[in-house]
Amino acid sequence: MERESFYNPLPDKQSVRMLVLDPGEHNDPLRGVLKVTSIAFIKTCQYETLSYVWGTGSETHNILIHNGGNERAVNLTSNLYEALTRLRLPDKNRTIWVDQICIDQENLPERSHQVQFMNQLYRGAGHVLVWLGSDIEDNAHSAFKFIIELDQMFDDTNKSIEFHVAYTKELGTQQRQAWVHLYRLMKLEWFNRGWIVQEIGTKAPATLIWGEAEIDWLVLCRVCQKLQDYYHFRSQFRIRTDEVRYLAQRFVKTATRSDQDNRSNFIYELHRARRLKFSDQRDRVFAWLGHFSLHESNEQLKKLVADYKKTVAEAYTDVAIKALSGEKETTDGSALIALTAVQHTSLPVGNQSQSENIAAVDRAEKLPSWAPDWRTFQSFMLAEPASPHRAHGNSLPRLQVIDHSNLLQIYGLVVDSVQSCSRPLGAREFHTKGSSGGLEPTMMHIWRDVCGQDRFNLKATYVNGESSIFACMQTLGDGCVQIARRSGVQYSHVPKAVWLEHEALYLNDALAGFDAVDADLHELAEKAGNEHEEEQWSRSANGATENRVFARTRKGYYVLGAGVLEPGDIVCVLFGGKMPFCLRPNGVGDRFLLVGECYVHGLMDGEAMRMAARQEIVEKLFEIS
Repeated sequence: MERESFYNPLPDKQSVRMLVLDPGEHNDPLRGVLKVTSIAFIKTCQYETLSYVWGTGSETHNILIHNGGNERAVNLTSNLYEALTRLRLPDKNRTIWVDQICIDQENLPERSHQVQFMNQLYRGAGHVLVWLGSDIEDNAHSAFKFIIELDQMFDDTNKSIEFHVAYTKELGTQQRQAWVHLYRLMKLEWFNRGWIVQEIGTKAPATLIWGEAEIDWLVLCRVCQKLQDYYHFRSQFRIRTDEVRYLAQRFVKTATRSDQDNRSNFIYELHRARRLKFSDQRDRVFAWLGHFSLHESNEQLKKLVADYKKTVAEAYTDVAIKALSGEKETTDGSALIALTAVQHTSLPVGNQSQSENIAAVDRAEKLPSWAPDWRTFQSFMLAEPASPHRAHGNSLPRLQVIDHSNLLQIYGLVVDSVQSCSRPLGAREFHTKGSSGGLEPTMMHIWRDVCGQDRFNLKATYVNGESSIFACMQTLGDGCVQIARRSGVQYSHVPKAVWLEHEALYLNDALAGFDAVDADLHELAEKAGNEHEEEQWSRSANGATENRVFARTRKGYYVLGAGVLEPGDIVCVLFGGKMPFCLRPNGVGDRFLLVGECYVHGLMDGEAMRMAARQEIVEKLFEIS
């Protein structure tokens, strides 16, 4: 039957529905009743919440809902039907909040309003029931048993030491087969579903249910945290522990400095969720309205509400406008984080279309080039909130958005223009031994074809007086920021010589057999090999360069920019932004398109601001469409 003919309107704006599931055996029809309660009193209710994947199939099953003495059938997707059948108790009622049933999905005003309660509902639940799906291939019991054994092993000091040796020094002898069940668990669709972040991301206890098997969510979290230290093992065996660590208590404010700095920024959280899947693309914003970062945001962002009457483009542009217009007094470089989150998949001159993959229904609506399209993911954000870069010095943003045309007017400094670019860089371009497969390493292409250099040594000089190889490696590795972060040291306290040692160690290893590295770097690498962990630089570079290009400007600056960067794009520093940006003339007067954020060695610590003070460059009003 049609949903709109079944649901009674909620009595007020503070009411929610709960499903009371009748007891029954496996083959009995599903039955239950919807009861209305106030969101203010849910802490006194004994209820559970369900986290699951809706599925893409049609609603081919149903549940019979008691309604005033009658029973009416409400259609369900097959995955929800299987979940409720599995979770139904044989001898007593079970109260569960489940979105597909408790919200009238066809009523857009109700749906928009109920979304704001999601975090409260999952946070206040006595238990979160995570339905991973039916265990068709009989993997669940083996996977959960293996995870429990790992958890117990990590609690045993001697066994932990044996594991460490086996999966570091003896990694090449280990068999992938032992990990296949964990690999299959991590590939389940639930781990990629967008809404689960707030459903599993609270302090409420949770249980993973896969077919007939169950495991405590915290056990999986503990194991993934322990495995995080084994980067090369995880990469080789394709064990996706990062995704579990990302989900764990994501909606809980932490006291850990590095996590806190990033998680407290709403725009960063939207960016971090880009790889997740949503059936309604507006939910890439609306699913995060219960996150604590929104309450710590500027006054404009705090006004965001779910509104399913808006189009995708309207919802995304609204976020960008509020993020930019509400940060005019911010000097820490985070004021322009909405601009650094822009990641185009294509950007032809004169076309304001944000990306190639906008759904057909939205093709007529074009995002301005300065508004992030949360449906696309290209690269990690260089200007994450915890980043120490300060290209802007201490400048305040000076900007406004012209509402009727979505034109961004912003002041900044033109520094240079791009002269040449590398080919687009892919994933794991900077692994060391064995990574090139006999082909020329990526590093040689960049050094020769973009930097215009031949042999690798410390002799060539960069525009700021430092060695060119140091400038090149710093650019590719985002200044080695992530090495400092992983080491738990403050970035400003690390001498540049330490970063050069990491870089020399990489070059000596990655270019072995190519007779391209001179003695000065060889000697530095030998020293570094006794003091630093191998492949720290390559790990940072792989994270920073994916789907980006390395470029050289006309004045000789090295740039790590967006994958759509082209010769002729200009390099600028916008007031209030911790990263430089690249802009492209769009062929309409003196207007520009935003290409994206970039790392420019020699411009990351307020150098452009000092050049402006010496009148070597002048400020400009940029109009970005």
